[in-house]
Amino acid sequence: MKRNRTTLAEVAVAAGVSVATVSKVLNDHADVADATRRRIQDALRESGYQSTRRAPRLTGGPTERLIEVSFPEWQNAYESAVLDGLAGAAEAEGYEIVIGPRARDNRVHIDPDELRRSGRLGAIFVTVDASDPPIRVLSEAGFPVVVIDPVRVGSTPCVTIGATNFAGGVTATEHLLALGHRRIAHAGGPAAVECSQARVAGYHSALRQAGLPIDDSLVTHSLFTYDAGRAVAAQLLDRDDRPTAIFAACDEVALAILEEARQRTIRVPEDLSVIGFDDSFLASRSAPPLTTVAQPLIEMGRLAVRSLLQLVSGDVVGTRHLELATHLVVRDSTAPLPPTHA
Repeated sequence: MKRNRTTLAEVAVAAGVSVATVSKVLNDHADVADATRRRIQDALRESGYQSTRRAPRLTGGPTERLIEVSFPEWQNAYESAVLDGLAGAAEAEGYEIVIGPRARDNRVHIDPDELRRSGRLGAIFVTVDASDPPIRVLSEAGFPVVVIDPVRVGSTPCVTIGATNFAGGVTATEHLLALGHRRIAHAGGPAAVECSQARVAGYHSALRQAGLPIDDSLVTHSLFTYDAGRAVAAQLLDRDDRPTAIFAACDEVALAILEEARQRTIRVPEDLSVIGFDDSFLASRSAPPLTTVAQPLIEMGRLAVRSLLQLVSGDVVGTRHLELATHLVVRDSTAPLPPTHA
């Protein structure tokens, strides 16, 4: 079907500026150079652009430059990286991040009416259920909402941003298989979380491709936390038939495995290979440095801000469910299977 309406992004490209700068001109902000303003106005006229924005009009008032952000916790290197991307992108476009109520149990604890009255331009939620009723109410009312790494997507009308979790699970497991490991455990995330399910599915797929049987006893599920990782690591490492390699669903759990192995005098990577998922800043600082599947965490934060500003401007978002590519980062926590374990 042919799209008849010119988008704000197309105007921005034609004028050689950002979407946010076009939005400033549309709303008569003073902080745009005269030459840039004229160029944008020409592009708007030539394109026949018509705004269908449903979000609150930008007036330049102090509360109307704010973006609500909600995280489940603050002692997590994953979330620090995402926040870095969010804050950097918002600042570059002239907006500010406001940290809202903490998300708990994958749920958003906000009053949609209060959030709309607060003067926020939109909201970005991290690792929550994107089909949660408050998010649905906001999205269906036209309030711009983006969810990063949703624990569940469902049929939500909001924009979601994640990573290629299945492909990452395949990549991690194939790396261990290529090193000769056959008894590979997976310290997975919560069983009900969609990214956890995708990583497990990738792990299973790689094992099947290698002609290996699936041993469900080698798969555990826990929260994406260090403390939870310590518990599952003990469970796996105290087995009589201990795995020779463990693929952890996040770096926090992988670091917990390294510590439990150290306490048992199990050498990594000589006796046990460990691979994580995220490539948070802690991965390169562990002992040994952690092999991991990198998610573009900072870029996910940046993309969330850019997508939100498109929604704020009434622009059409090309796709509402975005996945960024993962890739393997090999460090010192993985090694070939010793001949004595073969």
